[in-house]
Amino acid sequence: MIFRIVLGVICLGLLSTNCQSKESEDDTILGFELLSDLAGHWVGTNQTSFGFYDWFAFDFRPISPSHLHSIYEGGTNQNIITSLFIANHEGRLQIMARNGGWLGPQYRATYFVLDKEEQRENGKYYRLVDAVGKENRAYMEFYFDGDSLRFDAYKDNSGSLDQPLHHMGFVGTNYNPEYAESAISHFDFPQPEAEVNFENAFNNLIDPDSALFLEEDLDPFPKSAHGYISDLTIHIEREQSIIGEPLLFFLSKTPLISPDGSIDFSAVDTQVVRTIDISGMEESYTATYLHPDTYYVTVFLDNDGNFFPSVGDICNYSEIVLVESETQPIISISVNKEL
Repeated sequence: MIFRIVLGVICLGLLSTNCQSKESEDDTILGFELLSDLAGHWVGTNQTSFGFYDWFAFDFRPISPSHLHSIYEGGTNQNIITSLFIANHEGRLQIMARNGGWLGPQYRATYFVLDKEEQRENGKYYRLVDAVGKENRAYMEFYFDGDSLRFDAYKDNSGSLDQPLHHMGFVGTNYNPEYAESAISHFDFPQPEAEVNFENAFNNLIDPDSALFLEEDLDPFPKSAHGYISDLTIHIEREQSIIGEPLLFFLSKTPLISPDGSIDFSAVDTQVVRTIDISGMEESYTATYLHPDTYYVTVFLDNDGNFFPSVGDICNYSEIVLVESETQPIISISVNKEL
């Protein structure tokens, strides 16, 4: 496989003289069930505009009562964030999404709004479109069939999507829905309440046809406004023979390499939440937007180029680290064991 490279409530009487129950509020938010349907650790394949990846994962967990977050982190300044949340937008509560992050030195964030929810013969379907340009600019689709998911994204080719480009097509299975259970319980997730106010957030855009932001300080919902996430810094000591060599950093829920040097290939397939490239010049790396949890850190020199730990690779034995909410833990590892 290849690793590389979404009870009663208090009525204030502002809009109505009748108090509404939580259930009736849920009914007024189109696509509210998407927040529950998407929670979990999805593992599968991804056909992207950059190529096909025969292993890819989305680790969707709540970070507030109405915000579900996942990130693909390929390396320093190379990440793709997909989060879904409830926002005040256009005078009502709506399901919205934030997609973006860093691509090299370039920051970008685009906002989407859910406009379709359908119960189909073979499962559920949801669509989110660009919050400004709508479906003529970009959109993403989620198809659920049992514990299977297809997540497609399309982007503008000519300004009218008359020839939409298929930007991404993920197909996967919710292998580990339990990864999200602690946060679901912590927040009683999902709740029909706004995570952020987007009224008048999409004025004076760099592109008048898209809810796109290319500067983090202009983003209406940047990382600094997110709670219940953490950063983990690892300091890496390479043995003398591999100084300057690029490494792979895997973050998983169970150990991949045991203290006797044996490899758990089943865990490599189903328990990894992030695969990150460490350049030869990096002696430390900070993983961002981490969900609070206990993880195992595995770093290795991929001598045979098969993108997973195997015989002949130089590695550390998987080391445990506790990541608590809104903290910045640090761990030091030595990459000096030969498999």
